[in-house]
Amino acid sequence: MKKKYILFAVFMATVTVLSGCTRKTAQDEAATSESTEAPAEAAESGTDVEESSSSIDVSGLKTTTLMDVDLDKLVTLGEYKGIEVVLSKKEVTDEDVENSLKSSYQSNPLMKEVTDRAIENGDTANIDFEGKYADTKEAFDGGTSQGYDLKIGSGSFIPGFEDGLIGVSAGETVDLNLTFPENYGSANLAGKDVIFTVKVNSIKTAEEEPTDEWVESLGLEDAKTLDEYRAHLREELEQDAEDQYNEELRNTAVSQVVDSATVDNVPEELYNRYFVMVYNSVSSYVQQMQMAYGTQVTVEQYVENIMQSNGISGTAEDYLSDVANQQTKRCMVLQAVANKEGIEIPQETIDEHIQEDYDSYFYQSYDTVDAYKETVISEDYREQIMAEKVADFIVENATVKAE
Repeated sequence: MKKKYILFAVFMATVTVLSGCTRKTAQDEAATSESTEAPAEAAESGTDVEESSSSIDVSGLKTTTLMDVDLDKLVTLGEYKGIEVVLSKKEVTDEDVENSLKSSYQSNPLMKEVTDRAIENGDTANIDFEGKYADTKEAFDGGTSQGYDLKIGSGSFIPGFEDGLIGVSAGETVDLNLTFPENYGSANLAGKDVIFTVKVNSIKTAEEEPTDEWVESLGLEDAKTLDEYRAHLREELEQDAEDQYNEELRNTAVSQVVDSATVDNVPEELYNRYFVMVYNSVSSYVQQMQMAYGTQVTVEQYVENIMQSNGISGTAEDYLSDVANQQTKRCMVLQAVANKEGIEIPQETIDEHIQEDYDSYFYQSYDTVDAYKETVISEDYREQIMAEKVADFIVENATVKAE
């Protein structure tokens, strides 16, 4: 199971403050995918992405850490041992298993080659194609491919391309006279008349229902028949339900402890620490979107879109400030519990976590773990591990009841 962090998990679909403290997960996985809007889409790849400007400046903010403030004077803990948490685990039903089976098959059906008819809507055609400008007959960048599997009717390519292949048989070659949309992303192709020369290599269609043969094609060690695959899916769903339950239990328990505590004062430099982290996390995610999709938005625009979709008023900076305030309070309370219970994080443990992250995520980016260490802040790791251990302590001492 992928390691979970109870630390700061920031801004994906919506912004939520979980029961964490410092940073996001060890590896921010950039959302990378190849666009299939049209065969020429590759012409737009490799473009340098400029960092969008932002009116929020965090560069000059002075910061401090939890270890540098007197939390005994700032935090009054409420109940944190023996709290009652009411929570039920999701039960996996036969319907859940069948829905999972259906979804799995739809995403990867068993394909059978068609030899006795031409292409129909819904088929998958394996094609070679070359795109040329209609006036010059010059091939354009990104418009050529071989052995491409195209599902007819998917809308993956520009209008007319897929419809133009309906009725074509395997082994045949056709010329498709098409026009790129006026609003197409590449200026070199927008509104241009083009000719695609397409050879159909083969035609395949999906079997309507999953079979034992399909299960065999998945190459699973523990499932060779449909019944065995259903058992496999049930085990996966039950593990997912268990993971979700444990995560929700930890978050709910920690939230109760934080809500019951009183934070008399939030030191400005400590607040600055988490505001910078919140801002940098969002900025990093925005840059990932730019690289993946070519979107050009500022941090403020991105946050404002989230606020609008959730009916939240105010400015982006106000919203980020509110998130940072919540993070700061949460981390202060967790550290106060650690102080009271004598939960300490030795440097040896911090080094072990840094090594794990290096081995799992960063070994290709840095020649040695020492080189990676130079780029990280040890206190970030300490707070992260502390938050995990305190959350475990709270849950272990809680009374959990089903709803």
